[in-house]
Amino acid sequence: MKLQNLSALSALLSKEETDALAKEATAKQSKRKLGEGQDVRVFLDKKARRGKAVTVIEGLHLSTEMRDQLAKTLRQKFSAGGTAEKDTIELQGDHVQKVVEYLREQAFLVKTK
Repeated sequence: MKLQNLSALSALLSKEETDALAKEATAKQSKRKLGEGQDVRVFLDKKARRGKAVTVIEGLHLSTEMRDQLAKTLRQKFSAGGTAEKDTIELQGDHVQKVVEYLREQAFLVKTK
């Protein structure tokens, strides 16, 4: 059987395979992104740090557990030390561009200075 377009490809699947694909698609859509459109600011700070650069993520309105988990993920992903306090996360070093990309993947609305 020769297919004319990709939409006809679903006709080749069995009922069970079609149901499994539909269930997988709904599960993927139902997974909640961490940011969900939340505004955060990411900037590089050197003031009162003896010339050391620190990437600051500010404006996080997450629970303490979620904030700490995000901080841990960022520290591991960028191989940097850091801390999380109140609504901010600080990472040692200049990681602004990489952090912005990662947070946008997590559905945050990122603003930079």
